Amino acid sequence: MSETKHLVLLHSNDIHGDFAETDRDGVKTGGLARLSGFVHQTRRREDEVIYAIAGDMFMGSIIDREYRGLSTIKLANALEPDVFEVGNHEVDYGLSHLLFLEKCADFPIICANMYVKELNRRLFLAFQDVVRAGIRIRFIGLLTESIADRIRQEELVDSAVSIRPVRRELDKVFAETAEDPADITILLTHIGIEEDKLLAAAMDPSWPVDFIIGGHSHTFLQEPVVVGGVPIVQAGFGSGQIGRLDLFWDPDKKRLADWSWELQTVNEETCEEDPLVSFYHDRFQTETDRKYDQVLFSMPCAYTHPGFHRETQLGDFFADIYQEIFHTDVFFLSTNVIWAKTLGPDVTRRDLMIAFPYENAVYELKMTGERFLALIRHVYRREAWEGTNIFFLFSKNLTVTVRAGDREVLDVKLSGADPEPDREYTVGVTAYAYKNRELFLGITAAEEETIRIRRLSVDDRQDMTAFFSGAGVIPLENEGRLRIQ
Repeated sequence: MSETKHLVLLHSNDIHGDFAETDRDGVKTGGLARLSGFVHQTRRREDEVIYAIAGDMFMGSIIDREYRGLSTIKLANALEPDVFEVGNHEVDYGLSHLLFLEKCADFPIICANMYVKELNRRLFLAFQDVVRAGIRIRFIGLLTESIADRIRQEELVDSAVSIRPVRRELDKVFAETAEDPADITILLTHIGIEEDKLLAAAMDPSWPVDFIIGGHSHTFLQEPVVVGGVPIVQAGFGSGQIGRLDLFWDPDKKRLADWSWELQTVNEETCEEDPLVSFYHDRFQTETDRKYDQVLFSMPCAYTHPGFHRETQLGDFFADIYQEIFHTDVFFLSTNVIWAKTLGPDVTRRDLMIAFPYENAVYELKMTGERFLALIRHVYRREAWEGTNIFFLFSKNLTVTVRAGDREVLDVKLSGADPEPDREYTVGVTAYAYKNRELFLGITAAEEETIRIRRLSVDDRQDMTAFFSGAGVIPLENEGRLRIQ
């Protein structure tokens, strides 16, 4: 009888640029250098180790945004993952840029359900086989369909790329590989724990799936979730912990004899830092500190942004800034564009980049006063207040009064007067609202012939940085412009 073979499978997800260590109860925890140290320490101690990442290495740090992911790829190369599944934030710098970054990666990037429509061709490998101790482990990559919203903002690939349903794509992958099965099959997903559960519950009995390693929902598990006989694991988010799956393979019966999983802490008590990753990180950090610690402007006090479905000081403030920069009659700014909960009184380049992590194009919509009033009634319909739709705030020269009970718009004043039905007004919005204008603004395709559309900018954050440079102290005016009675 042959001896059971032991494999160790480490996995991370949603690291989100968590490059620097933090202090947790007096213990130095996480950071990419320490995570790399943990992975390489495990590789030294164990004979057969695989490391997989289930998406979203990008977005979350100044370093990542300053270098548009290239710094992250360089650091990830030092981590030496065996396989990487695309996450939704991997396209934050544009899908075309991600394809460039893929060429810089020393590890395979997989995703089975992202396609070039016209060619019926995948953008990435559908799966990656990793062989350890003669055992072939197949990782199949699957991405959340919600990434389609982000892709739609990128004009070059808007209509060219599709994200296909996960279950349908799995059926296709298993049909394609039926004549060449692996010993162990793992779904490396970035669809969230609830979708992982639904997928496991609806699993075709013919699919040879052994485990699901997930991401996207930032779920910390103390033990695997088993649905339909398929164990599902996830490692939270950031770099302060890592999942460890121990696999025991019976070579005679050619099947798993046993397995175990735990979430392990990555801190100074469990491993040392990787000096190469520390060197790269310190170099990137020095450059970004030099550039981004400069104060751009000041406010009389700190302004706040405590929620997405209400008027906030920061929402009002930045709607005013957009209007002043782009010279529209009124500017509508979606509250989810602002990521900071509080800002000021002194605001550095770093603060502004954290508050506005995405670069947005800006559009001007020219419409009659009658259409403008219809837009406002659509924007503030009940669904928007209830959190099922995007919520907008607007610049200081507009006041809108709504009824508390049914959220009906009762009164609209622009510069203190009723909008004139036949007069033309210019309305400014950012790209996400523009690309989804029927849903968010109520502008149907049939109406677009009556609305003149002009792009004002391709990078709002660059415009803001130029505007704020040397601006001094900027006060907030006309709070309470969205009135409920």
